[in-house]
Parts: sequence; structure tokens; C-alpha cells
Amino acid sequence: MEDEDLSARKHHAAHDPAFPGRREEAHARIVAALDGALRPFGYALKGSTWSRSSPRGKSAVHLQRNRYGWEVQILLRFVTPEGEPPAEWDEAEMTMERFGGGGGEDPGRLAFLDVLEKPAHLSRTIDILTLEALPWLDRLHD
Repeated sequence: MEDEDLSARKHHAAHDPAFPGRREEAHARIVAALDGALRPFGYALKGSTWSRSSPRGKSAVHLQRNRYGWEVQILLRFVTPEGEPPAEWDEAEMTMERFGGGGGEDPGRLAFLDVLEKPAHLSRTIDILTLEALPWLDRLHD
């Protein structure tokens, strides 16, 4: 179900000439937060993807912009040396939904407006990424 408050804020932002600049400010905050969180785990940034390689494969954390320009989503990937996803994965990439505490929430989906107006959302996402998602993803390297 669509967040009515977010829908109203999106409508307001669509008519705000300052929104494109604010969107880029939010995106820069997200990239900086992810970079600060992922580098200590051995991930390097190229484009909009942080990756880490080992003899068992390559993991990646990709930041994908929504085509409508309202949000980004963090996607997790792992490929084996043969170029295949792990056998237990249904697809080549996955969202952070499995780490959202249930209820179908994806903590890796960040609305630009929330990043600017509710910084705790970004902090929560980074905590979930570093405390739950990365250790789970990095076990595939062991």
C-alpha cells in the first residue's frame, strides 16, 4: 500500500523547483553513507556498485535509482566464479526485504525526501546493511 504522506510529499516535490537539487543532495548523502559502511568490509566503489571478490565469487551492493526520480533501492548480488548466482538464490540479485523485520518492508528502498527530512531512515538502513545483510552476504565468500 502506498504511503499517503509520501505520496503527498512527492506531489509537492514535483512542483518544487528546488527538488532536483535536493534529490542530488540526498543521493550524495546515501552514496557517502554506503561508501563509509562498505569500505571497511573490503568493498570498492565503481559507478553505483560496491563490490568485493574472493576465490568463491564476487558480491556486490548496487544502488539503483528509481526511474521516476523519487527514490533509490539497494540490491544485493553474488556470482560464483562460473558466473552463476548461488544455488539457494531464486534470482541473480535480491533486495534487502529479507532483512526488514518482516511484513514485506524493504529497508533498502530509500525515498530522497525521507533521507533529507528523516535522517534516521538512512541510519537504520545502514545499520541493517552492516549488521545483517553484509554478514549474510559475506558468508558466501567463506
